[in-house]
Amino acid sequence: MNPAPFDSVAAVGDIADLQTWSGIPFHFWQSARSNGWSLEPWRLDLTRFVWSRRMWNAGRVLLGRGQGGFQYSRTFLDAAEAQIPVALFAGRVLTFSQHFPRASSVRRYGGRISYYIDAPFAALVSGRGLDLRLPGRIREEALALERENYQQADRIVCMAQWAADAVMELCGVPREKVSVVLPGANIERPIDFKFVPMPGRPGVDRPLVLGFVGKDWKRKGLEFLLQVRDVVVAQGLMCVVHAAGFDPATSPTHEGLKAVGFIDKQREPERFIEFVCQCDLGCLFSSREALGISTLEFLRFGVPVAGFSIEGLRDTLFPGCSFAFDVGTTAKSVADDMVRTFSNGAATEALRNAAILRSETVTWSKTILGFDALSVGKTRKRTLPVPSRL
Repeated sequence: MNPAPFDSVAAVGDIADLQTWSGIPFHFWQSARSNGWSLEPWRLDLTRFVWSRRMWNAGRVLLGRGQGGFQYSRTFLDAAEAQIPVALFAGRVLTFSQHFPRASSVRRYGGRISYYIDAPFAALVSGRGLDLRLPGRIREEALALERENYQQADRIVCMAQWAADAVMELCGVPREKVSVVLPGANIERPIDFKFVPMPGRPGVDRPLVLGFVGKDWKRKGLEFLLQVRDVVVAQGLMCVVHAAGFDPATSPTHEGLKAVGFIDKQREPERFIEFVCQCDLGCLFSSREALGISTLEFLRFGVPVAGFSIEGLRDTLFPGCSFAFDVGTTAKSVADDMVRTFSNGAATEALRNAAILRSETVTWSKTILGFDALSVGKTRKRTLPVPSRL
């Protein structure tokens, strides 16, 4: 077993809390421990900032500087770093945040820092991955801090290739400091789990179930998916969309939509697993997507996936077990491909079998092995390409 490459792991929040950043840091930390790493979690208590955030925003409004962006401010970063024991700064830190902790703070105590990110901040504020809107001065200060952090970092590890391209192009990070390691699915598979396909032919003996998981259903393409469903039905297959992750009262009203609301994976993992396993295809037709954890969650349970081949989502649409479409593909073209596959029993079985094989690779344990390889210089040493225009 390789020695742990880091001593602690940080994020904006409590690493030991599954609610921090969709549970991504928590799952990384737990898997690292299971793989033999001795890794201390940074436990930042964000509840302490409720009033200081309000006062900070109020002050900016009074000064005519707009509100928003408190977590990128010096006020927040100073107070957040003050919560953390000094000893953690003196070690080897891996952080999931582009800004916290500041690399200069870690280096001041003799520590070293690396970053594991789904996207650089520079991409998010330019509308790539997500469209993060902030007051101009805060945005410029945060952009400058991000570049400074990366300059002082040992390594920037990205969750997808598009993010690596963006880090090099937008932040000026040299190619040799950038790596790519795909994250895992944010749900544990029970030890006694078995891949059991739903009975009957999807679309013929029962409705073809298109699955959707996401809070931001507009950006993640629920309306487009409903259009796809309508075309599938028009072509003769029964089809429904099952959706989770948002308040059904806020979603479109559609006869082909069954919205089950938010499912807490921490408190109701069995219910979430049941939801996923009752889908024939997990769908994510985002207009922008830094990564797309939901596609990995579907694949973890042997459910093939479909979506637009865009940004980080592209890296989760693996050949053989997914439908990957160019952005701008019409709902009819998407539906045509689905009908062609699910009208053919052999093709349907091949798609599902490929997803079952892929399920063993979309785990956080696999992610930790990827970091182990980086720590001993065994990176997937395909040389990162020269960044394309994003």
